[in-house]
Amino acid sequence: MKRLLVLVLATAFIAAALVGCTPEGTTPSIEASGTLIVGSPEISGNFVSGFGQSAYDVWVRNLINGYSTYATTPAGEIVLDETVVKELKTELDDAGNKIYTFEIHKDLKYNDGTKITAEDFVFYYLWFASPIWTEAGASSDVGEGLVGYSAYFKGEADRFKGIKLISDYKFSVTIDKEELPYFYEVLYTSSMPIPAHAWAPGTTIDQNDDGAKLVAPEGEELKTFFTRVATQVRYNPTVSAGPYKFVSFGNGTVTVKVNEYYKGTYDGKLPQLEYVIIRSIPQDTDVDQCINGDVDAVTGVIEGEKIEKAKAASTTDVQYYARNGFGGVFIHTDFGPTADANVRHALAYLIDRDEVILNVLGGYGSVTNGYYGLAQWMYEDNKAAIDAFPHFTLNPTKANELLDKTEWKFEADGKTPFDPAKVGTGGYYRHNAEGKKLVIHHFGTEDNNVTDNVEIQFKANAHKAGIEWDIARGDFDALLELYYYAYELDPAERYYHTFNLATNFGVAFDPYYEFHSDWLGTWYNSCQVNDPELDEIMIKMRGLDPEDKETFSKYWLEFQERWYEILPTIPLYSNEYYDVFRTEVKGFATTPFTDWSEIICDIHK
Repeated sequence: MKRLLVLVLATAFIAAALVGCTPEGTTPSIEASGTLIVGSPEISGNFVSGFGQSAYDVWVRNLINGYSTYATTPAGEIVLDETVVKELKTELDDAGNKIYTFEIHKDLKYNDGTKITAEDFVFYYLWFASPIWTEAGASSDVGEGLVGYSAYFKGEADRFKGIKLISDYKFSVTIDKEELPYFYEVLYTSSMPIPAHAWAPGTTIDQNDDGAKLVAPEGEELKTFFTRVATQVRYNPTVSAGPYKFVSFGNGTVTVKVNEYYKGTYDGKLPQLEYVIIRSIPQDTDVDQCINGDVDAVTGVIEGEKIEKAKAASTTDVQYYARNGFGGVFIHTDFGPTADANVRHALAYLIDRDEVILNVLGGYGSVTNGYYGLAQWMYEDNKAAIDAFPHFTLNPTKANELLDKTEWKFEADGKTPFDPAKVGTGGYYRHNAEGKKLVIHHFGTEDNNVTDNVEIQFKANAHKAGIEWDIARGDFDALLELYYYAYELDPAERYYHTFNLATNFGVAFDPYYEFHSDWLGTWYNSCQVNDPELDEIMIKMRGLDPEDKETFSKYWLEFQERWYEILPTIPLYSNEYYDVFRTEVKGFATTPFTDWSEIICDIHK
């Protein structure tokens, strides 16, 4: 999921990558062999960005996409990718807007041998920021912060003012002065090539002083191409620019093959494996399958019992690191009883988080009090303050006190006050004045230890506060569909309030995209949070100079304090991640900031 973001800042965002890249015009010599099989939970098959996705879909995207203008190092540093960018110049225009001009190398190619030019990078902005892409069912923040973005995104202009195609290998993007300063400034300008010849054959880019626009070939409509990508290419992206090319997806298995035209990573590395296969496997046996050799690696293992088993096995090694994320009970805050923050807080007092951690993590994690991961530098800066937040502990008395402040304070007649003293083993529930029962519907995944323990906790404790709690289970794809896209349903069709999930952050912690009201009614703001105070804090966080880490850390703490008050998610744990892999697999040096799919060129057998 997005979702989703931690940052270790370098002294400056634009850090030159000191590497020995393949000289321009030289065809790389890729000597790849062997196959890596990685076990994963269910893969939804969204391999083009813009749709709610799992982390496992993102693995595929990382493998097949490449040549972004910026890259992330294993230490979490954002660097200019000099394998892609030959020269970068920045300047202010007469109005005070900031122009980034990129000249790309001339020897970049897609996996079908087609040359990559500046048009492919411009196409990236014009495609993903287009209102037609939104009409096709996608969401995107590409181009946000650039001059003319709003008018183009809303369809008020057919040209994107801040995008300029200069020559075959040079283009520029202009950041709107009103959007500066921004703590993650370079992310406004980061882009990657998109294969226009495969996504929208015959489409051209027209450039004038008012900006760039897409022009469909005669007799065609742009909408036709957008729809085809959203409904077909999305599941079968055969043309791409990364270290691997998409081969197939079926029966829960994705296969990719080495891209012989790939020039290399930001630090000059080439793929060493011929094939990579991602295979959906049951999560209760994932480590066993790695130990037995059915798969070569499983990642993100959090259960203590599994970790101990992997450590003890002679056939596997482990790589561990503090998790750049957390797990919790995620809540739809715009629907039913959970639209009331007091109900959300009451639920948090009806679960023994320490017991969940003991049963699931076996000592390899700790409780969290907010929207953060243990690997975040901001957490380290504010650890004492965060750890001093009131802890959610199992406390039915506190839960009842909170629920008495809500509409759910009566017995079934809608008049008699609910009396916690009457609570037995179940059957006595809270109602509102209309006689509607307080019911929470939860959705979790099958064969999931976290789901099991969330169910144990709420079934044992929810009734003590007069809540009828029930659970349904399904596969991970079904959970993501219900979690991300419930806002599209008619209110009468909405059913589930809570979901147990986990999220990992990326290199930039900008919660604007997860919680700001600007993103209501999209899958970005999945919990459908609408809080003006939180909005204000997030905007303050964004509007800082990239060098001002101290103030950013201060606002980060303010964000955590307000987030805790509105509680769109009950935080359960942050933990150490253990990646388990066969002893014959080498180079599996994952970090909190780069997963295995991002360092694939380091991995070999």
